[in-house]
Amino acid sequence: MLPAAAFLKQVSIASFQIAPIFLFYGEELLYLRDCWDALRVRLQQEGLIATDSFDADASFDWQVLQMTTQSGSLFAERQYLRLNLPKGNPGTEGTAFIQQFCVRAKSNPDMVLLLFCEKLDSRQLKSKWVQVIEAAGLVVQAKTIERAALPNWILQRAQNYGLSLDAAAAALLAERTEGNLLAADQELIKLSLSLLPQATQQIGAEQIANSVVDQTHYQLYALSSAVLQGQRLNAAQILQRLRQEGVELLVVLWLLSKELRLLAELQFCTEQMPLAQAFKQCEIWSINQGDYRQALARGLGQNASRYLAQALQLDVQSKGLVPSSGEAERWSALHQLVTQMAS
Repeated sequence: MLPAAAFLKQVSIASFQIAPIFLFYGEELLYLRDCWDALRVRLQQEGLIATDSFDADASFDWQVLQMTTQSGSLFAERQYLRLNLPKGNPGTEGTAFIQQFCVRAKSNPDMVLLLFCEKLDSRQLKSKWVQVIEAAGLVVQAKTIERAALPNWILQRAQNYGLSLDAAAAALLAERTEGNLLAADQELIKLSLSLLPQATQQIGAEQIANSVVDQTHYQLYALSSAVLQGQRLNAAQILQRLRQEGVELLVVLWLLSKELRLLAELQFCTEQMPLAQAFKQCEIWSINQGDYRQALARGLGQNASRYLAQALQLDVQSKGLVPSSGEAERWSALHQLVTQMAS
């Protein structure tokens, strides 16, 4: 098993060997995106061409995937195929397919299979299908960076955009983006564009304070509060402003998904203990408890899993893991999700 950061270093080295099968999993969306981008470039450099992309939901027909991978040897070009497995559970049929694919890969190196998952728990990581992939290919973990390590990550990431930040600037940017790597990366891109051609100068905390506007930060959490309180119209208006300001759809999805997971956990705890104790168990501060009380009263906690499934579907579409409509349609779907949650 390889951390995403290590994989990103290795995939650019000339001696890197293309495995017949890759599994990428984890909570950090930016690392999943970077790993996919880097591997796609390497695959194309090696002469592989993209084929189909599949989303393995509960009704997925694994026979279709088997036929597609077996037909790869009929073509002169080497190919790669993407499979999104959001729940990390291929089932009996999917496990059998993965095992068969890994056996066939020894005699048919012309097809490369890429699997993408969300977070896998310890039980899933010990499952047969993961162990088979690890034996035949490569398993890469996109793990969330600890808050204490985020300033150093920002310092290194800034170099990718020709920026030099001092320690105080990196710490302030880490604080304002609250550990969200997608948001931090977006702010670094904005800085690199706004500061050119002065980007070679070292950036200090004062420059971060002036450039990285808190308005977006506040509006993101204003959106969260409006959704929890059931302010449907207000939530829709905030979402529109965020889009106009250039906030990535994935950043908004990250925020909504975080709230839905917390609500699902809170709902479960309230069924086992008093609400006050549940708030403590879920580490929800008193200043925010009023919002969550209203959300629970409206039944949002009971429906959290259903909305989280919608957010996941939109997430994989936005990352290009499955065929999807254009960006405007995805924002429309996000608008529908926000108004449903706030209704």
